[in-house]
Amino acid sequence: MLIRDTFGPADTKSMPNAGGENSPFFSEVFTPLGLTEDGLAGATLKALKRSFAGFGHSLTREMWDGLAAVAGVLETMANGTCPKSVYVSSLDPGVGKTQLLVHFLRELLRSPDHRGASAIICANRKEQIRSIAAEAGLDQFAVLTSDDDLNAIATADPNEARILFTTHQMVVARCRNSNSFEAVSAFHYDGRPRVVRIWDEAMLPGEPLTVTLDELHTIPAELRGPSPRFTADLDKVISQIVQAGEGDRIELRSLPRIHEVSEWGALKMTTGRAAKAVEAVWPLFGRTVTVRRRHRVSILDYRESLPADLQPVVVLDASARVRATYDLWERHRGGMQRLPSATKSYAGLTIGVWDRGGGKDAFSYDAPTIAEGVAKTIKTRPTEDWLVVHHKATASFDFEKLVKQRLSADASNVKFLTWGRHDATNDFAYIPNVVLAGVLFKPEPVYEATGRASAALPSASGAFDWTDEVRCGEHAHGILQALCRGSVRRLQNGSCPASRAFIIAHKGSGIAALLGNVFPGASIREWLPIPKPLKGHAETAFDYIVSRVEADASEVIPPADVYRHLGVTKDNFKSVRGHKGFRAALEAYGIRETTDTDGQPPGFWHPYRYYFGDDDD
Repeated sequence: MLIRDTFGPADTKSMPNAGGENSPFFSEVFTPLGLTEDGLAGATLKALKRSFAGFGHSLTREMWDGLAAVAGVLETMANGTCPKSVYVSSLDPGVGKTQLLVHFLRELLRSPDHRGASAIICANRKEQIRSIAAEAGLDQFAVLTSDDDLNAIATADPNEARILFTTHQMVVARCRNSNSFEAVSAFHYDGRPRVVRIWDEAMLPGEPLTVTLDELHTIPAELRGPSPRFTADLDKVISQIVQAGEGDRIELRSLPRIHEVSEWGALKMTTGRAAKAVEAVWPLFGRTVTVRRRHRVSILDYRESLPADLQPVVVLDASARVRATYDLWERHRGGMQRLPSATKSYAGLTIGVWDRGGGKDAFSYDAPTIAEGVAKTIKTRPTEDWLVVHHKATASFDFEKLVKQRLSADASNVKFLTWGRHDATNDFAYIPNVVLAGVLFKPEPVYEATGRASAALPSASGAFDWTDEVRCGEHAHGILQALCRGSVRRLQNGSCPASRAFIIAHKGSGIAALLGNVFPGASIREWLPIPKPLKGHAETAFDYIVSRVEADASEVIPPADVYRHLGVTKDNFKSVRGHKGFRAALEAYGIRETTDTDGQPPGFWHPYRYYFGDDDD
């Protein structure tokens, strides 16, 4: 079943709204799958269509076809006829993938032809399980997580309920030893593996593994006493890494096997950073690793994390449209089919980009200035709702606190969400203004290890040439997920509603260049809430104009006066006049250049003070 070949390009361009009663020709989508509109998928889509009509959710035909393809694959799973593969749907946030899932589960339990069919839903976060289970309103379902309180919402034990909710982490952990999904009885229903398998949000086939030299150095101090021979050999490994060059590949001896020091045993003898280092490096022993020396010396590779017999499985991940990990998986690893998609138009979205460092390091010394800029922007729309996505607090800064200090006492309209919690929640879908206070950057070796895992190209296979693509894709993934916590995730006639986003990212990160692809149709412009310090002619011109306004706000300062004050020609003044920092500084002060509609002579003026006088008048 070649889904992508059957249905055309995976991310076909959206057509104008076609959300009428007869718009989705589901039979055209079901035919290649050998299904009919009277089956389980058809019942799911009809129920979904009635639900959407109830709250005015209107889709394009291409979006309906994308949802129909997901429903069709789910039905073939329930029928036991689905070929083994990973089926990826990249429909954008807000199109209706989760609603489709909810209606499918209801119809599966109702279907007289599928009484023995069971399903497992693997969620990225525990909160998603609670939300989906509550929305589905199922009579019987089970929950299997490490959280006893969450497990308690279930109405039945896992082996007795046809619907089981669990987490990505639980699947990876339970399948690690056997490397088999079907061998884990905890995921069974009625003694058999569940046939419908749904993976909600991002899927990676392997786990990236990276360890810094500093982390490695923490282990000998705690293991030297109880395991002197192991530690002596570990010292040699560390020395080998120190002497290796950038990009060198070295083979780590399997010291835990040689000295009979298991990961569990090492964890019993270590604490804090050393224990974390043990968890990171133990899987790398016995493998070839790549050495990276930029910033901090690190070694990297990956290990498989998903059992092959998890297939067939449907992955519902909007970020599959922008992440390079899926492209690498499809190109090198294989075993993946992209379901037809339809990129949403983001014509209602305006994005402002502040060219400023957005990593955690930049915030450690610049957080007060950035907080001032964010607060000033929020004050431009003080009665509207805002969501600020920001870095977690550290010993150096608490960004939420810094912003709140700069807002009025009542800032209940401003919500805060940390990176790492920026996906898989719809609690803020009513908010039209979203600030991404920085972007979640990972250490460079993590991007390479992630790409190697996606492509099944371990360090032993040679050099890896797609780290840049992986990094850009991960940035795009994080930004798409974070911005779509707000109202931009909603859908109105194939597009998002009027929304505003503000992103802090240095131009060197390349993030600004990604935004047009991540949000097709969006308007992207500069955002400069706090002007950069001016120098030279720009500073002199700004000071001169301000001094003239301060002396007499009832006049308009002619450009000729300014360039004569500078001692430059009219043509030379053009570069000063167009300087971004100069114009932003004037705007921040309230000074504008007159336009044809102002009814004033050409020049610089302060409209408010021109008409109403000084603030103290």
